[in-house]
Amino acid sequence: AIAKYFPKGVRITQPEGGYFLWVELPLGLNALVLQRMALSQNISIAPGQLFSADQRFGHCIRLNFGHPSAGQIEPALKALGRLVNCLTVDNPC
Repeated sequence: AIAKYFPKGVRITQPEGGYFLWVELPLGLNALVLQRMALSQNISIAPGQLFSADQRFGHCIRLNFGHPSAGQIEPALKALGRLVNCLTVDNPC
């Protein structure tokens, strides 16, 4: 779903031993802004800034899939992808 709805060039890493995906978004995208926008649609993400003291992961997010609810993951990723596209392209959100 990320490959389908997010912009080209997004990189995904699945760390071993967890229920998380690390998503590297286009440079310049502010994950804190994305988090606020996502929360307004009841989608919770962890902005990359939480995982670095020097803010170097400001264009990254962590997604948790520990408790997936049937039928909710893909619509949420579609909505999140739409928000990411709004922040990376000159489109009104």
